[in-house]
Amino acid sequence: MKLKDLKAWINQLSDEELEKDLLYNSMDYGISGHVKEISKNDANLYYVGDEPVLLHTKEELKQRGFTDKQISKFDVEIPKDCYYIELSNEYSILERFLQP
Repeated sequence: MKLKDLKAWINQLSDEELEKDLLYNSMDYGISGHVKEISKNDANLYYVGDEPVLLHTKEELKQRGFTDKQISKFDVEIPKDCYYIELSNEYSILERFLQP
């Protein structure tokens, strides 16, 4: 979905509808909750296999000891200047990773 599509959809909502909370649901992870923040990143964000999933900037990865060559092999999960919503329900995420 493009931001312009979201804007067009939101513009069609009544004032009453606009007062409702925005929620998310992730069927893949079995979590749901309130959207608390929409973020815009100033740098590419990379995933390097952390669990629970954490995203890092290139600078953070260098501080962790990764080389430019290693970093270039990681996928950019969220490109620079994109808007994103983090889905986080601590209890569900922790429980998922702690179960045998």
